[in-house]
Amino acid sequence: MARKIVYVVSSSTAYGINERVKNLLLLREQFEKMVLICSGDNVFTDEAWEVKHSTNPTGVLRKLGFFSLKKLVDRWLYFPSTHILFVNAVYKRLRKQIRADVQGGIDVCLITCFPSHDLCLLGMKLKDKYPAMRWICDWQDLWSYDTYYLHRVPRLYQNRVRQIEKQALTTCDMNVTTNPFAKQVLEQSYQVSAERVRSIYHPFNDEDIADSGQEGTPYTREPGKPVRIVFLGNLFKPPKVPGDKVVEAIHYLRGRGIDVELHLFGKPPVGGSDKLAGSGVVLRGYLGSAEINSNIQQCDFLLLVLADLPNCRTIMHAKLPQYLLAKRPIIAIVPEVSAVAEIVKETRSGYVIPAGKNWGAALYRLFSDQLADTPPLERNQEAIERFSWHNLAKQWLEII
Repeated sequence: MARKIVYVVSSSTAYGINERVKNLLLLREQFEKMVLICSGDNVFTDEAWEVKHSTNPTGVLRKLGFFSLKKLVDRWLYFPSTHILFVNAVYKRLRKQIRADVQGGIDVCLITCFPSHDLCLLGMKLKDKYPAMRWICDWQDLWSYDTYYLHRVPRLYQNRVRQIEKQALTTCDMNVTTNPFAKQVLEQSYQVSAERVRSIYHPFNDEDIADSGQEGTPYTREPGKPVRIVFLGNLFKPPKVPGDKVVEAIHYLRGRGIDVELHLFGKPPVGGSDKLAGSGVVLRGYLGSAEINSNIQQCDFLLLVLADLPNCRTIMHAKLPQYLLAKRPIIAIVPEVSAVAEIVKETRSGYVIPAGKNWGAALYRLFSDQLADTPPLERNQEAIERFSWHNLAKQWLEII
């Protein structure tokens, strides 16, 4: 066992830690200790610290009912965002702990998982204080390259964001991206040397294979019933994920006589379910993983959506490994040249509809072929195995 301690810092959401981080923590037996440091209440391992944000004095505005004013004050008061309150709290705790580790002759590795990109500041401060510490940046989403994240910062602060981002890219010991497209962006657009960037896909693990029905019967569509499409996650996340365009496409299909339903497991649009009345979209809410896998097995297609934007070419959907296991054909409405398109084509796990095309017309052509009993896809199982945690864990161990 290596005499090394690994600290993994992640800003968890209301739904807990994402699957990429959960799989990363499976490496804990390879080190003296591996500790998850998170901000949420969904701690699922004994080796975890739940660190609360530092107190935000603007909370009094929320108690007084001034929600919009609080949001405005926070936007200008905290840089890059209010997540810096979590960063400050973690820094205070880790600063003392790492000092004790170093004095005890233990090697330390820090892995910061973005977003939240505020964690750049945590890594930079700790790296400056402990230069021998190994710092790995896991860029699950890029920062200034993605307008969804950059535009959350006031325009006055955006140059400062780019400066901090550049410093983080060059200060850390290794930058990790989720796919080769994002790796290429860091090398070509941000001038990071190829030796300091690694691409490691989002994984699935062996338990996922059993839960997904991967060992069950292959996909066959049941005739006489509506074509049932499943989407997991937030469909209404413009500009990256334009849910309104998907709803329009489903409405178009139904108008052309295709009996189709889109079952949405995730957030409803702003305005609630009334906005989707008569659209063919069924809101299912958030379910546990076992329930979702059960529903996936009852569907005909799995949907992925990304707008035709430069940053969308660099995104690997976190749900894609789960989709690959499901033995249900994927419909990927994504940029024609992109990480997701390449994965779907290489694994032969579904169909790619270029996001720049007319979505309704393209889906109509696809379903017309499918309803005419087109032979099922011959999936490339060898390519799918590249996304197994058994294979990807080795890549993480190499860089840690």
